[in-house]
Amino acid sequence: MKLTGIFSQIKTDKVQVKKSEGTFASKSDKAQVAPTDRVEISAGSMEVQKSKEILEQTPAVRADKVTALKEQIARGEYQVDPYKVADKMMAGLISEVLND
Repeated sequence: MKLTGIFSQIKTDKVQVKKSEGTFASKSDKAQVAPTDRVEISAGSMEVQKSKEILEQTPAVRADKVTALKEQIARGEYQVDPYKVADKMMAGLISEVLND
């Protein structure tokens, strides 16, 4: 299962750059105000970043699982539980309806 292109569908808040006033002393010991920049990233954007990092660390294919399933199929031992398949299909349909 590929998860490419998933982040273009997720809406994130824009990064905000805020200017704040910093102070520093001059040669005449008078404090002067100099603008400084500060970046604030929204909580939603930080969660997307964390999710992206986790997905990058997750292997695209679980080779051990694929090999085990191929061996079961070759021996004729692989069986599909139709009730589990039906449950997953119904759960998927219900979540689609509730999210729309």
